[in-house]
Amino acid sequence: MKQALPGTGMPSSNSQKSAPDRISALPDELLLHSMHLLTMQEAMQTTLLSRRWRNLWASLMWLSFDAAKFGSMRTYRKFVNNALMIRSSLPVPVPLDAFWISAECDNSDDSLYYSDIHPWISHALNSKAWALGILKHSGPNPLSMQGYPFPFTSAYLKILGLCHCSIDDWFAQNLSSCCPVLDDLDLMSCAIHVTMFSSTTLKRLSITSTQAKKDFPTEFQYLVINMPNLVSLSLEEIPKRNIHLMDVSSVKTASIYLFSLSFGNSQVQCSILSALSNVTSLTLASPSVYEDVVPKLSCIFEKKKKRLHLGEWFLTGGCYPLIYLLRRSPGVEKVVLQLDTSGADDYDRLPNAIAEICSPRKEATMTFGCEKLKKIRIYCHLQRDKRAQIIMLILSTHISPLPSIKIKPLPV
Repeated sequence: MKQALPGTGMPSSNSQKSAPDRISALPDELLLHSMHLLTMQEAMQTTLLSRRWRNLWASLMWLSFDAAKFGSMRTYRKFVNNALMIRSSLPVPVPLDAFWISAECDNSDDSLYYSDIHPWISHALNSKAWALGILKHSGPNPLSMQGYPFPFTSAYLKILGLCHCSIDDWFAQNLSSCCPVLDDLDLMSCAIHVTMFSSTTLKRLSITSTQAKKDFPTEFQYLVINMPNLVSLSLEEIPKRNIHLMDVSSVKTASIYLFSLSFGNSQVQCSILSALSNVTSLTLASPSVYEDVVPKLSCIFEKKKKRLHLGEWFLTGGCYPLIYLLRRSPGVEKVVLQLDTSGADDYDRLPNAIAEICSPRKEATMTFGCEKLKKIRIYCHLQRDKRAQIIMLILSTHISPLPSIKIKPLPV
């Protein structure tokens, strides 16, 4: 007869001990699916539950190791080595889908070197992973693969993300020949030393440079990009680079950071924008309203553009760059204008800031229509930025009929 705890109606401890383990009775597929919600430390600890769970975690096909969850980089390094050793010792090899490394630890002054990471990459690619990433890395120097065989040789690798790595011509040449199905490459805060990037398989390319001056080239160098099947291109600030786009005719979505320190001259920027003639969604960013990017706009062929995303620079001369683009963009349907908080501070602090926005050029005084333009969204700091209302006034003066205009908070 079942006993119940007084006043609760719940079974007593004797009944609890004899209760069946229903979770362990679930098939491996469901248990592994639930493990994806756990950290790697938690997943490995399930081994202690029962013999049924022993090293079940090692059959996970998505592995993510985050150093931020550890007390020191030394502990993190030991943990990853131990986990991969257990996987390698399984009687039947288990393939991988994805392998991610985040090598930043706030609790440690130590850092990982490429010598630590190389065997991890080898394990992932030997396990046929199609997605691999070093998502974060903190250290005094970018990770250098010099002296090692090219690590990313794989007939399966489709997605590759690298953070704080040294990227040179040796890397680019091997990437093209050794990764026959790679279609997504994300280079985050990398030291960009490559001069020629060519690929017939890449469909998405994103490049951001490290901000450490010691990793910049000593003088301006060319960076040639030749990728005929590329669909999405994002080039953020890459100091001391004259970028030349050879064949990017398939690109539909592009984001370009316009900055005088990133290019040797304005003709280089102009050739970049004119090479993107088939783009339908274009983001043009610049660090300041005072950056002179207006001369580069004349080379943009805008008839195919459906979406424009513009940074601070569009404000100058009574929003002259914005008006210039809209007059030449009959197909544009949505415009996003993003104002940063530093620009709002400059507006309040600098004596010529108001004049920079409110003194229109001749073309900016003419009224025109944008038949297909349905939405304009202005993102700013709602409490601090006074410029949004000025922009709305300028737009209402020069565009007829006026599309829907909304002011929204900056995305977090």
